Amino acid sequence: MFQDEHDVLGPAFGSRFGPGFFPDLFDEDIRSLSRLSGVSPGLVRRAERLRKVAARVAEDHARAVETVREAWAPLHEGLVHAELARTPVAKLRGAGIALLWAKDLERNGIRSVQDVLDAGAWGVAEASGVGRRTAERVWTAAGRKADHVDAGTTVRLDADPPDARTAVLLNALRVLVEAGPAARSAAEEGRRLAGRLGECLAEAAPAAGWRRMLDAGRAERRAVPAAVTRLRLLLDEAERQGVAGRFAQASVDLLRGTDGDPMGLSARVDFESRPAEYHRLLSELVRPALARRAARPADGDRP
Repeated sequence: MFQDEHDVLGPAFGSRFGPGFFPDLFDEDIRSLSRLSGVSPGLVRRAERLRKVAARVAEDHARAVETVREAWAPLHEGLVHAELARTPVAKLRGAGIALLWAKDLERNGIRSVQDVLDAGAWGVAEASGVGRRTAERVWTAAGRKADHVDAGTTVRLDADPPDARTAVLLNALRVLVEAGPAARSAAEEGRRLAGRLGECLAEAAPAAGWRRMLDAGRAERRAVPAAVTRLRLLLDEAERQGVAGRFAQASVDLLRGTDGDPMGLSARVDFESRPAEYHRLLSELVRPALARRAARPADGDRP
């Protein structure tokens, strides 16, 4: 049929694929894919656009949640530090430290549980004269006390007078409170859909264009029709449910900034109108961080 592949497609094609490629070009797999080529590239592009919108709303929600946690962390840590600094070292006597040793620690500047944590086991041993093993028990007990205080400390959003760090937290919370449960639902749905579309797109990649089709192996080409069918079903379902519009609206709601209100005055007014929603949301968002801290080692391996 062809005298020379160079005559038909030019030297660049022949040098790229080599003389052994051309007979395989017209096998049944390629002929099957060619029948799909009229619709598959556009279908793949639509699916990729939807995947990006779905992934974006999930990312926007995750970013809003992380903003809250970052604003909460220094407030929480400050409260915990202050409580440990108020707790006298004598409270650790149950860990094996005698009253006399506690007095020695106090005379050497280690007066609180926070001082014990700052000094470390070596510092405790040097200040009290106890052995290394006893000092480690005291230090570990201080760590357990810190974990207990950490888990039981709540950041108050109604601080009076309000401070700048609380204003940052209120502003961050307000974004999620106003976006409401619909934004969270959209983010979760977007995360799932982006994952499913990503898997199908990886298998349907050869249908995105002739170059990819030609570069694909036989097994990859055979997987394309089923992947394209799954993509079509996902796109049809998404269109019926109007998910793209919901994802886009949720992203808009989650990206509303508070640059015009650095003192958080409007956020404070909103908080005072529905404090239970703010407290519930904050508790829900910081619970994973508190759980991770509670799972830290409570023995001599504590960092």
